[in-house]
Amino acid sequence: MPKRPADRDEGSPHSKRQRLANNPSLKPNVEEISSAQQLQNLLAFKQDAGPETKRSIHAVKIFLESIAYGQDEGLKSTRRGILYEYLKLQPISQPEDERTYAFDLVKNWNFAQSNNEPLFSTITSVLALFLKAISHHIEFQEHGRSICRLLLQKNYLELFERGLSAQKSKDQLITATLRLLTEIVAFDGGSSAKRVYRAKDTTLKRLDTFLGLRNDVKAAASNTRRKPSIRHIALRYLFAHLKLQDHAIKIEILGNGKHLRSVFQGIKEDSPAIIHEILDAIKDDILKDEKIPRRIKGRCFSDLNLGSIASLYGYHTDGYAVQDAESSHKPESIPDRAHAFLLSVCTTPDYGLLVAGSAHHARAQGEGDENSQFQDNDGLGSLHKGVSRPKAIKNHTLASFLQMLRPYANDMQRNLILAVFQAAPELVGDYFYRRKSFSFDPKLTATWVGLAAFLLSTINLPVQGLEVPSDPTSLLPPSASGILDGILPLPLSPKVVSRCLSQNVSLIRFFTMKILSAAFNKFAIVVNYFRSCESRARTERLEERWKLGRLSLVEDFSQRCPDMSHIITVFRNCGLQDIVLREASARLLSLYYRHLPQTALQQKFDASTVLSGAINNSPSTARLLEKSALGSMVLEHLIDVARCSPDIRWWQKSADNRLSLFGSGLRRCATHADEATSRSLETLLQSALVEGINISSEHGNQLMAFMLRSLKKAEEWQPTDTLFEFLDDCLIRFSKKGVKYQQNLLNELATIYPPAESYAEYPGGGLLMVVMEQWPFIQQSATEPDLENISRWLSRFFLLLEQVEGMAQLLGHVSVRIESTTSKKKCKKILTRSSEKQFALSLKDPPLQSQIPKPAPPAMLQQSRSQEEHAPNETWRSPSPPTPEGEDHPGLGKWKQVDVEEGIVDGAIGRLILCLCSKHGDIRKQALMQLRAWMRKLQVSQYSEKEAVYLLAGELVETAATRIADDALPYFAGVAAAEFCLVLSNPLHPLYAKVNRFLNKAPTWQVEKMPSYWVDQILMHLPTNDDAHYKEIGWLLDLLIEGLRTEADMEMYRRCHVVERLLSLFASPSLQPPYQEKILVFLFRCSHVNGSTTLITRYSLLSWVHSVIAEGTMTGSQAFALGRLAKKCIASCDQGRVGDWSGGRIIDTPSVEQSNGRA
Repeated sequence: MPKRPADRDEGSPHSKRQRLANNPSLKPNVEEISSAQQLQNLLAFKQDAGPETKRSIHAVKIFLESIAYGQDEGLKSTRRGILYEYLKLQPISQPEDERTYAFDLVKNWNFAQSNNEPLFSTITSVLALFLKAISHHIEFQEHGRSICRLLLQKNYLELFERGLSAQKSKDQLITATLRLLTEIVAFDGGSSAKRVYRAKDTTLKRLDTFLGLRNDVKAAASNTRRKPSIRHIALRYLFAHLKLQDHAIKIEILGNGKHLRSVFQGIKEDSPAIIHEILDAIKDDILKDEKIPRRIKGRCFSDLNLGSIASLYGYHTDGYAVQDAESSHKPESIPDRAHAFLLSVCTTPDYGLLVAGSAHHARAQGEGDENSQFQDNDGLGSLHKGVSRPKAIKNHTLASFLQMLRPYANDMQRNLILAVFQAAPELVGDYFYRRKSFSFDPKLTATWVGLAAFLLSTINLPVQGLEVPSDPTSLLPPSASGILDGILPLPLSPKVVSRCLSQNVSLIRFFTMKILSAAFNKFAIVVNYFRSCESRARTERLEERWKLGRLSLVEDFSQRCPDMSHIITVFRNCGLQDIVLREASARLLSLYYRHLPQTALQQKFDASTVLSGAINNSPSTARLLEKSALGSMVLEHLIDVARCSPDIRWWQKSADNRLSLFGSGLRRCATHADEATSRSLETLLQSALVEGINISSEHGNQLMAFMLRSLKKAEEWQPTDTLFEFLDDCLIRFSKKGVKYQQNLLNELATIYPPAESYAEYPGGGLLMVVMEQWPFIQQSATEPDLENISRWLSRFFLLLEQVEGMAQLLGHVSVRIESTTSKKKCKKILTRSSEKQFALSLKDPPLQSQIPKPAPPAMLQQSRSQEEHAPNETWRSPSPPTPEGEDHPGLGKWKQVDVEEGIVDGAIGRLILCLCSKHGDIRKQALMQLRAWMRKLQVSQYSEKEAVYLLAGELVETAATRIADDALPYFAGVAAAEFCLVLSNPLHPLYAKVNRFLNKAPTWQVEKMPSYWVDQILMHLPTNDDAHYKEIGWLLDLLIEGLRTEADMEMYRRCHVVERLLSLFASPSLQPPYQEKILVFLFRCSHVNGSTTLITRYSLLSWVHSVIAEGTMTGSQAFALGRLAKKCIASCDQGRVGDWSGGRIIDTPSVEQSNGRA
């Protein structure tokens, strides 16, 4: 229960007396000053510290306060006049008699310091008020200067010493002394500021201590007006020095780190007004002062000082119910103000903290400290095993400060770090390297989400310094490892990212894939920059450096990325309901295929099945995907995957689909022609059609346009599923048996056109042959409505083909053949195209006419090309047959005369290896023994690549040891092993990676399958280097030519399907003439080893020669070589077998030469 109130007894001696300060009615009466004489009487010295002196001093204090802080301007002017009259009564002394000026007030001050401390404190406050009252008025200027000079004399400095040496509890005395010093410094624009600093041993004594003395916040919060703390007064005193002193003194003050350390230490406990005042003073009087050196400014902001300012991010104003009355700041939140201050300090080089020029830009030759242990002299950078320490940085203070922030918990702190990263990219790698507690292990918490957002924002920062220089003559590539720190920061290790992708929580997987997608996009920008600089380099050495830098960047990035199998798993497991996650995973897969094709192609991802599933969505699935634009984006990403994947099965039907992938894509393009996705799919299908049925790009694109136009839905007609199945089946047959249908077309054309004409001039000629062959069979299986639908499509398709000049006669011939086998009368009527008059009229529209290219007549093409060639017959020489095996074999002992490296480079070891292919058994056994002896020599040598070459030699020995006793090693295996030695001796060789991958497959070789393996690795897989595709093709062709020396080699090539692969490669529109000539050399080599019969009967070489020449794309020299090849094959083949095979219809060589316009 509460205490009982005490009985009031006014007469009791124990009753407590009320304080006068808390009851204005009980305060003593104050004498009002109305004249200068009265003021002088009150200030007259009295050697007495009694009540009378106190009342006089108190009256003067009230008088001066009314001048300094009063609101009534009339009263202030009157009393200012009284004060001026009083000062006129005092003599203005010269420097030698300054001691006599204002003697009475100063004498009272000196007397009070030894007898009455409260009076001493009050007089000190009166002196401060005195200076403040006269400070801004010019008529008091001389009087005020004299007073300041008097107070700073040595004997009076002892009084300041007394006030500044007081105990911390005597805050009134300390604050009064600091106020007086502040007014002296600030008087008349700092005219006496230097005098104050000269006495710094006294005037700046314990200043750092006073800056740390604060009022009790909770106690002060209950007051309606807070009393200024010692810290607040000390801050104003310090800031007066920083504002009014000259630059030399300011630099000396700033050099004392204790003062600013005390200013910032515990700033979170200050009131909002004080915080605003501190930040304003620092910014205006230090940072914006251009005469203060940058190094001095930077010294003001240690990591501890910055950390103190950063503590304001969590500032709360709950403890400050009332703002300071003197505060004139707008109600700006303290966290916002601190953020703006830190942002300017940390990102502005002129403020001294940020060291400019620390971006990972292209460096000039010789730039950097060669003695630095972190220096990357080659400018390439690499990713070491584990986590490597970043290079030496320049912004050490910022690096330490950033470790104090929590970007995952505060948006402003995250934005500050990102701004610093953008200003100093070197800090990205250092930040994550030193931040050991930055764990990205998957846990669905607010912290993890904040970390993910911070990492995503870091990756999305633009890469600084990647502008392509106008003159890159002397520029070296930037450090790859330094750039990768900003693309994939260290917390995103492959192990951690793989765990994130394996989580069951969709949000974690989504965030992770968004981060990886952003990293891939940024990586693409950097790679393009490297390519641009590489192409603009003016010396081969610089170009090689940029190329090596780009390759190093790609390799390091691929090592930092997680295994693609995790993304494949996410894509397969996410259902159609989770369309957002499905789109993110599909996007990431397309980025893998686009930017890391080698890594992507090593994964077992069935892009054909996935793309087919996306195209052939069920009606319910289609409606589900249509609800969001993300559905079409998924298909777009899968189209990008298919565009980059070389093993798409376009012409293969799956068990659950009646159409092939090409047929499904064709149906979607025809039925959804208005979609942007369909246009991308159409472009992909055009390239697949060109490669699948072996026609030129121009004719393939034209045929694709004709098919889509003929399948377009009309008011009275729309394509059925049976039509798409029929067309798909025809295209599949054409892709698998193209040679057969080309021969059929050639036979048909022989009855229509002169021999000079060719099917290659007409798009869709081979497809017409398939349709004509399959037409009787579709009539047996299709229903009458479906058959009518197909007939109507044929009519539309024929009308489109008629737009091509020269095809009318062929179409008429095919139409007659089809109509003659049609049993349905209605279908016959449709095939006459009488029902498609409206469609025929639409073909005459100018837009469509402009889309149909008009091929030049064959005679014109031949004439124009013949004028460009100059005597190709005289320049072509038929390749010589393979050199037969000699009787002596110098390769058995030549290797002993040279060292290991010279033997590999000069070919001595290659000749030793070819002895394993000798037809003599003893030569093969000697070669095997010598090869083992060379391996021992290699093992003890100092050759840099001896491990890889020793592995090659060991596998070759193991392979040959099991078969040389009975049979020779195939020449292809021997030539390949010799070439492998040369490849392994040069790590920059385009085939270096593929050869090593082959050697790591097994300890022995399956030599019968080696040709098909290497044809597949080079023709069906992406090259190791982006620009080495044709180099690899040239290497393969040379290998195949040198490895073909006997009939056994030809038989092995036949079993490995080498010839048909090269014939298809020859027809590639992008294949350059030198490689086409190498293929011709290979075909001549086949004819030299009794392979002519195989070429004619199995590969229809003569028809192939006719088609290639008639296409009109060969030069005169090449066409002449083809004629020679046909003649050579006819002359060297088995005439009886070829005659039986062709039924006596062998196309002779003169007709081939005439088709080229040469007799």
